[in-house]
Amino acid sequence: MKTLSDVSVVLPSYNEKENIIEAVDRISKAVGSRLKEIIIVDDNSPDGTGQLVEEYGHPKVRLIRRMDEKGLASALARGVEEAKGSYVVWMDCDLGLPPEDVPKLLAPLEEHDVVIGSRYAAGGKDNRTKTRALMSTIFNVYAQLVLGFQAKDYTSGFIAVKKDVTDAVPLSKEGFGEYFADFVYRAHKNGFKITEVGYECNYRKGGTSKLDTGYARLLKFGWQYGIRILKIRFGNKE
Repeated sequence: MKTLSDVSVVLPSYNEKENIIEAVDRISKAVGSRLKEIIIVDDNSPDGTGQLVEEYGHPKVRLIRRMDEKGLASALARGVEEAKGSYVVWMDCDLGLPPEDVPKLLAPLEEHDVVIGSRYAAGGKDNRTKTRALMSTIFNVYAQLVLGFQAKDYTSGFIAVKKDVTDAVPLSKEGFGEYFADFVYRAHKNGFKITEVGYECNYRKGGTSKLDTGYARLLKFGWQYGIRILKIRFGNKE
């Protein structure tokens, strides 16, 4: 495995001023000399996230400021497409996903093409409320039944891959978190080797998540995920 500046980490951001600098520092420390770049794709955050990143001036950070386009999936697709490393990691920058676990995801890439940070693999845990954890479990069981058992955590959002994989299987630009299940399913269909590494999922450290605004919104996203899973499986993505 290459060991000299071969890892790109992609962070989508929107109103992450409270977390972004700590995320950059912790990722830099965790990845160390292997870090080629941290690509932050900011959707013109009104809280000044992009400006804060520019002022911080970290030498490994590349900021992409999107003025006319928004959305988690399209932000990740843009960052991954522009990544220059041989290996790409993407994750949230809200610190609910531990930057210190990035090396654990990179290690299996010697023998695998895709390594998912999983709440349901050995050592994994969901430390959010029982309701949020239960809904995630139910959805992932449903995703396994529809898409197959090549993954346990189809909604992880925490992953390390060889760049060759994303070149062959570009990320969907549609939706919110459904892109992840779509990517894992298509990567498997294209013959790439997938494994999972356990991690502990926590609530974001600062700021507010779209899914933290009440059960009605959570159920709405769950319904959208369920429909999208069927479209992924049966080839109708319209």
